[in-house]
Parts: sequence; C-alpha cells; structure tokens
Amino acid sequence: MTTARPVVVIPDDINGAYAAASSLSRLKAVAEVLIFSTRPADEAELTDRVRDADAILSFRPAFTRFPTALIEACPQLKLICISGTGVEDVDVAAASAGHIAVANVVGSANQSVAELCIAFMFSLARRLSEQGASVRSGIWQGSTGFELGGKTLGIVGLGGISSDLTRMARGLGMHVISWSRNNDADRARAVGAEAVSLDDLLSRSDMVSLHLRQNAETRGFLSASRMAQMKPGALLINTARGGLVDEAALVTALQSGRLGGAGLDVFAVEPLPADSPLHTLANVVMTPVSGWNTRESSQRMIDISIDNVVGFFTGSRQNIVNKEAL
Repeated sequence: MTTARPVVVIPDDINGAYAAASSLSRLKAVAEVLIFSTRPADEAELTDRVRDADAILSFRPAFTRFPTALIEACPQLKLICISGTGVEDVDVAAASAGHIAVANVVGSANQSVAELCIAFMFSLARRLSEQGASVRSGIWQGSTGFELGGKTLGIVGLGGISSDLTRMARGLGMHVISWSRNNDADRARAVGAEAVSLDDLLSRSDMVSLHLRQNAETRGFLSASRMAQMKPGALLINTARGGLVDEAALVTALQSGRLGGAGLDVFAVEPLPADSPLHTLANVVMTPVSGWNTRESSQRMIDISIDNVVGFFTGSRQNIVNKEAL
C-alpha cells in the first residue's frame, strides 16, 4: 500500500523565482508541488489555492497573509513556510492551536538589506535622485551633498542585518551607536557599535536606521514625539517594517525640513497608494519592499525555504518558530 505524497502549494510565486529554481527538484522529489505565478486577488482566492495543501511555501509574505480563518479552512495543513524572517503576517497562535508548524528563513538577506541601507544613505547624502532628474530635464546644475565619513549612524535594533550594516558603515569612517531591547553593551561592542540610550541615539545620530521586528509593542515605534527628538536634518532609513513608523508624522517632518530625508523600502500600506504624499517629496528615496531582492540573497532564501519544507517531511525539521505546534 502506497502513501499519498504531501501537497506543497506556492501560492504567490510572483516573479517565478521558485518555478525557475534548480533546487525545486529536491522539493518535487518528496512532494507534489503546485505553483501559482500571480498574486491572489483576495483572501478568498488565496484560500482556494491552498485549501488542500499539506504545506504552504509563501514567496511574498508581506503581501500574502495567513489569518485564522484561512488556516482553519485548510484541514490537511501541517506547515506554513515563510520565505523571510518575520512571521507577523501569519496567525502563529492559530497555527499552533491546529498543530501546524510555522517555519521562516533567517539571515539569507542580511548582506543585501544592509547594502540597501548604505545605498539609501549615499543617495540621500549626494541627492542622486534630484540630480539625475535635473540632468534628464536639461538643467546642468549640481546639488551640494555631504560625506558619510565622520557622521554618526544610529541603529535601532541589533540583529544580523544591523551587524552587517555596522561593519559597512565603519568601513566608510562612520561612528555607529545602537539601541536595542536589552541594550547589551558587550554585544554592541562586539559588532563595532556603542550601546546608548534611545534618547541619546535619536538626538546624536545624523542617520537613524530601523531594524526592529514589528509587533504590538513596536507598531508606531517612531512616533511624532520621537521624530521631534531626532537631530535637525537627520536622515531616516527604514528597511524593516512600515508599521514601525508614524507615516503621517514622517511626511510632516520631511515637508517641514525637520528631517533631511528618508530612504524607505517598507510602508504603512503596501503597495504604496498612488495618492500617498511620499510620491511628491524630493527628499525621499523609495524601493518596493526589495531590500532582500538580489540574485545572491534570493538563491539563499529559496534554498533554505526548500530545505525547511523537505526537512519537515523527511524528519529533519529546522527553523520552526512555534515548536509547541509539534
């Protein structure tokens, strides 16, 4: 008597990354794989796609969410694997209650995201977007920028990405200060940063880069009052989660010149609405949640995600964030 192979559904392979991956053969060796190449229009369509899945492998968790109702609509589901670090778009409690494991991918994009932070800083410091637009419009007039060397970078949240960012920033001659929940001075020193209080970081930093996880405690972390504490003309870099920032307050601070600019890869609403005032601000550089999106990072992310799913069905479970579900 043969046992039916598990069904793995990739409901949001928008860029065809998994469909084109050579490592997909390893997944097909242990499971039936169903890939959808478009973004589901709504939760109902997503539910239809994954209803019969034993495992879901989500390529774009920022756009593909797994609330309680969807999880409960999948009677065979045993695993949700997110191709990223954050699992806030999965109702982990509901998954655990249904004995459904949730796996993530940690560290695959550290270098890529850290490099984007540096790219944002260079672009804002040298006003690259403005100067490029001027040249294209026939105006041959340079804009005065400033050097990153000698400036102070404040990192909020000390993890893998921010550790890589610290190394890069110090290589440019920047001084790096940090604040995190436990604010361990020895840990900060080990990666090349100086642990300081949050108030001190905000008031001293020429650039502030956010690297916190988004949860109930950190939503709206960078509020209007905290922006008011920042050094006049400072730059904000956010490649973590859009909900960490009071976006309306950020727009006001940028419009008034209280903040000198922002480099944003994440937003309160994604995709960014067409009527967002951020579109109109010359001192904002934006990318569409693509900090992770390099060839090298994507390959690491795909390989680890497939390892997670293959391992789950072959007895070598890894990167499970809710071990109580097992």
